[in-house]
Amino acid sequence: MISRLAGPHLRFLTGPKVTTGEAADDGTTRRSVIVSLAVNVIETAALGTAAWATGSVALRAQTAANAADLAVIAFLLIGVFRSDRPADDSHPLGFGRERFFWSLFAALGIFVGGAGLSLEAAVSSALHPSPVDHYAIAYLVLVTTVALDAFALAIALRPIRLQAAERGISLRTQAQWSTDPAAMTVAVGGTCAVVGAVAAAMGLVASQVTGSPAPDTVASAFIGLVLLVASVVLLRTNRALLLGRGVPLQMLREMRAIVAAQPGIVAVPDLFAVVVGASSLIVDGDVTFDDDLTVPGVEEAVARSAAALRERWPSINYVYLTPVSQARSRRARRTPRKTS
Repeated sequence: MISRLAGPHLRFLTGPKVTTGEAADDGTTRRSVIVSLAVNVIETAALGTAAWATGSVALRAQTAANAADLAVIAFLLIGVFRSDRPADDSHPLGFGRERFFWSLFAALGIFVGGAGLSLEAAVSSALHPSPVDHYAIAYLVLVTTVALDAFALAIALRPIRLQAAERGISLRTQAQWSTDPAAMTVAVGGTCAVVGAVAAAMGLVASQVTGSPAPDTVASAFIGLVLLVASVVLLRTNRALLLGRGVPLQMLREMRAIVAAQPGIVAVPDLFAVVVGASSLIVDGDVTFDDDLTVPGVEEAVARSAAALRERWPSINYVYLTPVSQARSRRARRTPRKTS
């Protein structure tokens, strides 16, 4: 019976669904952004004062990076709050991609404000070197900033660690396939801050030992390069999310296996998932059902499939399944049927 109903004009949808786990993750992300903002305000003031007192170009680079982070975090906060708006008629899938848009600006802020200013300071110092002094002040400020940055980084990594643990994957894999650019930007920025502070301290120690400002200049250049790499990685990640990135192939294979295992489903010729927001996915696919199933039976099979998928991946908000009698290309799925 169902074979007579199969075709591109018959689709079954389940959703939307928002889980308490997603809300908790989003709250953790918001908290990490706010903590990072508070830490950066304190650090920028302290580093700026120390850079002025010591003449250290590495501390100036760290000050520039932290000042750029203030703009970065402002963009992230805008994205986090605007993406939380409920779906409406003009945006039926919600505003999740707002976070991708504003996180893209945050990555540009790291590129221009952090990496650009740090490298500019290094070039300027190399051309016009100046002595470094008042090392005690610099060390005190750097130790304080490392402690604050480590605290902020631990909070920023918490949602990423939780998501990795829930999915049973490594932290590196979760970071690579994360759908929350705000959390990733804060984590990457925090890591760069810790690495930059350590590099600045090493440059100062070397300058104090040798009596030359060259190591301090090299540390500034290193900080700039670290920020440059980080910004490129974040820009690529946000670009992929804005363009409608899918999910890892292994995850897609598991999704197809879960749907195919449901009673009444004969085969799953095609299935894909698209990221539409932070911790928000849409699953769409073609499914071949048992010919003996009635329409209510198909609806039950689709509901079971959606429930099984969401049990494994709570971030799935919508599930679209189309009954088909045979496999078809995705291009054919999106080509309207001509009528006479």
